Amino acid sequence: MKINLKIPAFLLAIAIGHNTIAAESSYSDSVNLDSQRRHVITEYILDLGKADPEGITALFSDGGTVISTSKGEVGAYDFFHSFLPNIESADTEVHQTFLSKGDENHYAARFRFNFKLKDGEMGDGEYIDEFIFENNSAKLISVYMFENLKFKPSK
Repeated sequence: MKINLKIPAFLLAIAIGHNTIAAESSYSDSVNLDSQRRHVITEYILDLGKADPEGITALFSDGGTVISTSKGEVGAYDFFHSFLPNIESADTEVHQTFLSKGDENHYAARFRFNFKLKDGEMGDGEYIDEFIFENNSAKLISVYMFENLKFKPSK
């Protein structure tokens, strides 16, 4: 008795191919989301340097928050619309971005932020902010702000 294995082998090949395509698609989606999130972090830091409250708040989901050393937990819209319009000039420089090992929605960035307020006060420091994104989204839920004014980055 002869068994015809052509059809089962063909179906197996299709199933393996489909799973490979699905895995590649999932990996591609993950890489794409990571790229989008890193772009959001860079935009966030650039918007600080441009003192652009509209641009920076557009990066947040509805109800997004900022947790700062100066004001505690505040709505992102309120925080940036009360702070950024007071900036006369500013510049930023991104040094590094990090992805959390334990939570794919958590990132961090280290950057320099120099600014001069309209009242003449100057700010210059190296900052580390933690960015929390919505699941499967490039929209920010929260940003935790940390600062270290005494740290001078190595070049």
